[in-house]
Amino acid sequence: MFDYFLNKLVELMGPIATLSRERRQLRTEALRAISTALQETKIYYRDQEVKGRDLDREADLVRLWSNAAIPLNEIEPELALACEQKSEFWVNPDNWSSEEIQRFGIKLEDVSAAYRQLAVPKMKVAHRGFKNA
Repeated sequence: MFDYFLNKLVELMGPIATLSRERRQLRTEALRAISTALQETKIYYRDQEVKGRDLDREADLVRLWSNAAIPLNEIEPELALACEQKSEFWVNPDNWSSEEIQRFGIKLEDVSAAYRQLAVPKMKVAHRGFKNA
């Protein structure tokens, strides 16, 4: 009887290890997606000061934020929702008030802080203020 349970436990070790690996891959994919969305948004804001608005780049940001939400939904649903809202913001930024941006938790500095907390959970990371959404 003991041998039976031991064999079953050994059989389960493979799938358990696979799940753990898949979870790490999903986490890595989610972190990469949100990092890309954050950095591209920061670059856009930097460039916008000189070049003005660029609707094509804003459309790219819609897709980046939306794509970031998908893998995040499995590991951090609240942050996934913020990314989805961020995507909605970029569809038409002029339609969002400062109060709505604050209420939905999509200020760039807030999303950056949530990303850093997910990336390095044990580390308290100070963030540099970013005035835009």
